[in-house]
Amino acid sequence: MQNKSGSGRIREKSTALEALSGVILALSGSNDEHALPKQASSGQGPLLQNLLFTISRHRASFDFLLDKYSQGKIRPRLRRVLWWALAELYFLDGLPDAAVVDTATGYVKKRYSNVEAGFVNALLRRLTALGGKENLLAELADAPAYVRLELPEELYLHWRKIWPEETIARWAELWQRPAEIILRRCCKANRQLPAVLEKLPEFSWAPGQALYRIAEGQTANLTELLSEPGEFYIQDPSTLLAPALLSVNPGERVADLCCAPGGKSLLLLEALEDQGILYCRDRSETRLERVRENLAGYTNVDIAAADALQADLPEASLQALLLDVPCSNTGVIRRRPDVRWTWSNSKLQELVTLQSAILDSSRKLLCPGGRLVYSTCSIEPEENSAQTARFLQRYPDFRLLKEQQLLPDERHDGAYAALLVKQG
Repeated sequence: MQNKSGSGRIREKSTALEALSGVILALSGSNDEHALPKQASSGQGPLLQNLLFTISRHRASFDFLLDKYSQGKIRPRLRRVLWWALAELYFLDGLPDAAVVDTATGYVKKRYSNVEAGFVNALLRRLTALGGKENLLAELADAPAYVRLELPEELYLHWRKIWPEETIARWAELWQRPAEIILRRCCKANRQLPAVLEKLPEFSWAPGQALYRIAEGQTANLTELLSEPGEFYIQDPSTLLAPALLSVNPGERVADLCCAPGGKSLLLLEALEDQGILYCRDRSETRLERVRENLAGYTNVDIAAADALQADLPEASLQALLLDVPCSNTGVIRRRPDVRWTWSNSKLQELVTLQSAILDSSRKLLCPGGRLVYSTCSIEPEENSAQTARFLQRYPDFRLLKEQQLLPDERHDGAYAALLVKQG
């Protein structure tokens, strides 16, 4: 492998150790049960986030390579250190190969044992002898399909029952690239449009919404663009589907029962035009802090912590209800590459059960003629069209007016929404 010691971007060893420690802390916390934080802590910054995303995008091939060249079983705590090392060796520039090996070995020696440190040192030296990134790709030639697609085997086998191989391969390739930042211009925006932004064509499911990206060849300070409340909001086009389908009218009583972080709630408030009221609920008081920031400036909103399974609103009190329920997040893997590693068949069934319970409980809040939009950022039929069909079988007083499934592509993430109306 090419030694990068001549690079002018070499990071100090202490910085590398700090990054490794941050990676281990984050990975240990997620532990294939909980997704990684959406943003790195301020203490670690973009370097840590880049490392975590790189590991998530290449973990299948990392594991294949480690298991192929290991002369013994790799303990989970050592595997996390080795993931960091392979991310540094193959995909990041600035840290010499020897420094990567020394940092990983020293970390294991200090925190675990001399024997494990020797194991890590020997394995990494075998791997560095293979060569650079091109050699890594050659090593994957005889790997199983799910490894070459950088997917967990269980998720790959699940999708093979639903989607054609070529569709999965297209998504897998898409998910290896960072997602483009899309900005929506809020309806109350009044500052002059920055010249660095390029307007996107309208999306059929959200006519009239102004979406922008940073124009090719331009650079922009994202913090500065977002510094003035009520001007721009980072929002993938797929997230516009559910609020647009609910089609809120000024003066209505509306609720968003799984509202954090507030992007869809903001769209509902804009549609209300300062009339009526929006009830924003989420069971996490911490997550509601972000909601309050995003909805600052609106007075016709009621924000409170409450579980969607036990809503604190009177029965038959709402004319419109948005249920953007907890889901598997398989439609947003490009933005959250780690969620593929938290997926399992058992967890999918748990989510389906929870979504069904939220639908059953929340339907009572609608008055006759009231509208309900059920939505996810998933591409799983069990969470989407099948969930809607089962709800309609249980409650014949509801009627499906429209449903739409967006599948991930170059322009947007995946999402699903169904518009239901309560008859009577």
